[in-house]
Amino acid sequence: MSMLQARRAACGYSLIIGRLHQGIRFALDDCGRSNSSMTSGMFGPSSQRKSVALDTRFRRRQQGRQRQQHLARCSSNPPSPTPDTQNGASSVRQGLYSIPELMEPNDFRTSAEKAMETCDRLCSAFDGGDRTAPSNRIEAVDILYRLDEISRVVCNVIDAAELCRSTHYDADWRLAANDAFTILSDYIGQLNANVDLYWALQTITSSPFVLQLLTEEEQRFARLLQSEFEQDGIHLPDAMRQQVRALQNSMVQLEGQFQRNLIEWNRDFDASRSDVESTIPRYVLSQGFGIATPSTADKNNNNDNKNNESQQTIQLNSNAQILQTLLKYSPSPSLRKQVYMEYNTAVPENLHVLQELRKQRHELATTLLGFESYADRVLANNKMAKSTTAVQNFLHHLAQRNKPLYQQEMALLTRAKRKLEGVTDDDVEPWDVSYYSSLLKAQSGYDPNSISQFLTLRRCLEAIQILCRQLFGIQMMEQPIADQDRWDGSPHNPEQRVRCFVVHEEATGRPLGTMYLDLHPRPGKYGHAAHFTVRCGCIVNGPESIMNNDSDTEVVYQLPIVALVCNLSSSSSGSDNEGVLSHGDVETLFHEMGHALHSLLSRTSFQHVSGTRTSMDFVETPSHLIENYVWDPTFLKILAVHPKTGLPIPDDLIGKLVHSRHQLQAIERQTQILYALFDQELFGKPTSLSFFSLESSTEILAHWHKELNVKFAPGTHWHSRFGHLMTYGAGYYSYLYAQEFAKEIWKRKFQGQSLNLESGQELWHKLLIHGGSKDPHVMLQDLLG
Repeated sequence: MSMLQARRAACGYSLIIGRLHQGIRFALDDCGRSNSSMTSGMFGPSSQRKSVALDTRFRRRQQGRQRQQHLARCSSNPPSPTPDTQNGASSVRQGLYSIPELMEPNDFRTSAEKAMETCDRLCSAFDGGDRTAPSNRIEAVDILYRLDEISRVVCNVIDAAELCRSTHYDADWRLAANDAFTILSDYIGQLNANVDLYWALQTITSSPFVLQLLTEEEQRFARLLQSEFEQDGIHLPDAMRQQVRALQNSMVQLEGQFQRNLIEWNRDFDASRSDVESTIPRYVLSQGFGIATPSTADKNNNNDNKNNESQQTIQLNSNAQILQTLLKYSPSPSLRKQVYMEYNTAVPENLHVLQELRKQRHELATTLLGFESYADRVLANNKMAKSTTAVQNFLHHLAQRNKPLYQQEMALLTRAKRKLEGVTDDDVEPWDVSYYSSLLKAQSGYDPNSISQFLTLRRCLEAIQILCRQLFGIQMMEQPIADQDRWDGSPHNPEQRVRCFVVHEEATGRPLGTMYLDLHPRPGKYGHAAHFTVRCGCIVNGPESIMNNDSDTEVVYQLPIVALVCNLSSSSSGSDNEGVLSHGDVETLFHEMGHALHSLLSRTSFQHVSGTRTSMDFVETPSHLIENYVWDPTFLKILAVHPKTGLPIPDDLIGKLVHSRHQLQAIERQTQILYALFDQELFGKPTSLSFFSLESSTEILAHWHKELNVKFAPGTHWHSRFGHLMTYGAGYYSYLYAQEFAKEIWKRKFQGQSLNLESGQELWHKLLIHGGSKDPHVMLQDLLG
């Protein structure tokens, strides 16, 4: 294929309304939803893999049994489908997210107040800080379960509130959920500073005699709680503890301001209409993105010079999908440069926010908590990489390994640019990389549009169900949702509606949990892809079941409820108006499905270590692993089926798709290494007197661009819109870290046998089932040998 033909193939518009900026799908959340400082410590929303904990010692067994019976009805049995349904809607309400307490917006406020009242009562049992060590296992485990119960009580409300405020179509629901979230966030800060709770935990962790009575999970849970308490300065004198609290509150405000600036960024700019419309058709701009475009009649009848001039430009907004589309597919170098500069200079306010946040994070970590840097504080708690030195060594080793291939790939882009633009000495600029990458892939025969014709949402969901059944022996049964319980506004297109699936084990019928799929964009909805935990799996009657070991008391388990939130864009395939998806969109869906399986298949005693509440640099492993299925030749025959003919994707297209995965991969990897090294230095030990100046963060970014030979555009500050610096500061390396584990698991267990039940069962029972209750090193050793 010639370069010109490649350009034409690469610029097909159907992908324009697919996922065009793959980016990084990071630990449950593409852009970071919650504030990491707010949720640090043992209390906080499950989406951040932190938790709250606590409850009184067990006093009245009869009350516990009554509570057990109630929870057995509400938690262990998923709601039954209602037979009288139409278009996926049930006539019987279950409550928002199948939570009976959430029938109206005001129920969020009521639920939050009840949760705080319950937790106050549970915490009162620890008043006075009894420091007597438990005399036996029952007493010790009783304390741990009571600590975890406060976690469950608070998280059951705040996690539902987080999903609602991020996705509900109704502003009243969003405002009510945000109100509850704010109230409980402040309350969580109080719990994290409760010294009596810490000393109750200390009676266990400080006693070797007591610890040896506990199981591995119980020991890990206790030590994690202690570490998280101490990371928030609970062990410090009162005055210093107040300083920690004040700093954390200020950091929460800064993190929130950074994210709000991103959301409110809406700087418009004028661009060449002909250049834009040569890449994105006018009707797509108008119908897909709401950008005003003049009609042909208006254009012909308008002779005014001023209006004629305006006809030559088009006003673009901050829609990232539009800008990324133009960067990837526009043949105009001047338009690409303009878009790149606008996109990467749009939020200068965040440079000031980041400057102050870096100062405060450093002060918290060094002056108050005794760490050498904020990065050292982050790495000290429940990370596989135990130190900043280990992270630096990992990233530098990866960079060294990637360097030769990166140089080769950049040379390919340079030759392509010089050939197409007829120049002899021009280098590839930052705004050229995406465009020429897509061009080279097209030249090798890869056509994204031809792949998309085989990818429909309906078939993707069928394929996910087949994957779950063949790999894990589990079934996904769709359940109707009452109209009043929907949070999507009941769109007319059934494909765009939120759907609910109850998951159970096929052989035994044992329920495993509930999963909601909210996959399409709408006004007011969170704009990225994420896995939200509404309920964590955990035992809710631990003390009772242990004390009544020889009786009829059964373990009552709170089943997980999760929601996969994406913003898939589909274009009509011409077959009953069924939309087709880009391959990137499908990969996103499977990535988030990996997180969902981690939550649904986990079976831990404590919610604090349930599902995705594991080490930050390990949590992406299952999601990276499941991504492989959208590239696997065997599974693609199941996944990619033409909606008109019913035929699977041909072998030659599979070959081209698989080949494209490895094309120019080193360029993307080099960029991610750069971001990770930048993140480490940004929150690492100060290296100069001007380390915290306003300009320093941009200087650090430019430095790493130079070190890794990645072209930097002077005047830009891409990091001012890098939301991961808020929620994963000093932890961005985790994406690459977990990717290495996923590669090894795939190679050793699934490559060439991707639907092998034995391998799937091993993955479930040696890794997924443990959530965060087991050291990831131990799980990997057990799985891989």
